[in-house]
Amino acid sequence: MKKISLSLVVLILTACHSKDEQFCNCLHAGKELNNYASTLFNQHISKEMAAKLIELKKAKKQACADYQTMSGEEMMKKKAACKE
Repeated sequence: MKKISLSLVVLILTACHSKDEQFCNCLHAGKELNNYASTLFNQHISKEMAAKLIELKKAKKQACADYQTMSGEEMMKKKAACKE
């Protein structure tokens, strides 16, 4: 009986924290933008580099559009699910 109860609790928790692929893509786009931007410090930025930075900003904005008004608590839950 304990095994069934424990399995049921785990199943419910897993269902509540299911992975939101779009949110995970948003996180990935943000990381990619931050990593690229950090490489641009202390150097001359070419037109190609600036264009790539603009492209990455647009990609992040598009990937994260649905999450602009989400609470921090909810974002942290979704972020934790992305790591699983």
